[in-house]
Amino acid sequence: MEGSEPVFRWLASWCSGVSDYRLDLVAAGLSGDLAYTVGFERSRVSIDGGPAPENVLRVTHVFRRENGEWKIVHRHGDFGPSHQGPP
Repeated sequence: MEGSEPVFRWLASWCSGVSDYRLDLVAAGLSGDLAYTVGFERSRVSIDGGPAPENVLRVTHVFRRENGEWKIVHRHGDFGPSHQGPP
């Protein structure tokens, strides 16, 4: 979207010290030129210079193959109803 770059740069400026990233994959699928993954992203990141606790996001990625290359066409992540991650 036109004009959105400054907002994303401002948001990115809040985050620093990303470490310990991993994706715990729950499900994945492929059909033709479309694929998806569902899982939990775990990382440590400092927001606005504060401490870096472990963050757990539920995430879904949708991929599409274009000219032989896989590209993300959709990503959704949230903290989930309990903010705890998987049981």
